[in-house]
Amino acid sequence: MFAIVELNGEQYRIDQGMTTLRVQYLGGDVGAKVDFDKVLFTLADSGGAKLGGSVKIGATVASHGRDEKIIVFKKKRRKRYRVTNGHRQNFTVLSISDFSIN
Repeated sequence: MFAIVELNGEQYRIDQGMTTLRVQYLGGDVGAKVDFDKVLFTLADSGGAKLGGSVKIGATVASHGRDEKIIVFKKKRRKRYRVTNGHRQNFTVLSISDFSIN
């Protein structure tokens, strides 16, 4: 039993036994509730697959964090051109409390 939902323009698969889900940074305070408004696909235990469908997912914001640094290095040979940049992506960890497909 799982559902595929869209959150912040990305699609995530949420299974029945999941406890945490790492998504793009949502903002908001730790402990705030998160709504999954756009359900794309559901699959029930009985084998009933539906596009869309109604799913009840209880999720709260557990924490925020930042990924490891990614180094971006650009170089043009024989031109004395070298540029080094770094990037760290923010993320949010959601704690999933209940999951049911109606």
